[in-house]
Amino acid sequence: MTDLIRAYTMPDKYAIDLPLEKIVCDENVDDDYVQRLAETDFSKLKPIVVIKHPDKELYAVLDGHHRFKAARLKGLNTIKAAVVDDYVGLGFEFTRQGVFQPSPEFTRYVRLPLKRFMEYMHDFLFDTEKCDE
Repeated sequence: MTDLIRAYTMPDKYAIDLPLEKIVCDENVDDDYVQRLAETDFSKLKPIVVIKHPDKELYAVLDGHHRFKAARLKGLNTIKAAVVDDYVGLGFEFTRQGVFQPSPEFTRYVRLPLKRFMEYMHDFLFDTEKCDE
């Protein structure tokens, strides 16, 4: 188990395989994006971040709702996850209810276009460096 900062900044380092049946997730996702993720190679995706229930072997998705839903759609049994401890249960309940989850519209019209733009800029700059050689 790890703290929130380490889970977000280095999820690969702290990731473990968790069974999907032990994870709860807010249902408020962009279904088209989930479908596209389900068609990708999951080994190339970063781990999700989950909060552990204080008393049960149960986890709530904090970051990675779409990746979790795609794993379920793909029929996987486990997913890589960085686990954050929750000693009082408040964070788990907020996470389970989707308090920290952006709306599908925000993801579709703001987060994804911004992510694509950053990828395009990276590719443009990388290609420009190749031309200078």
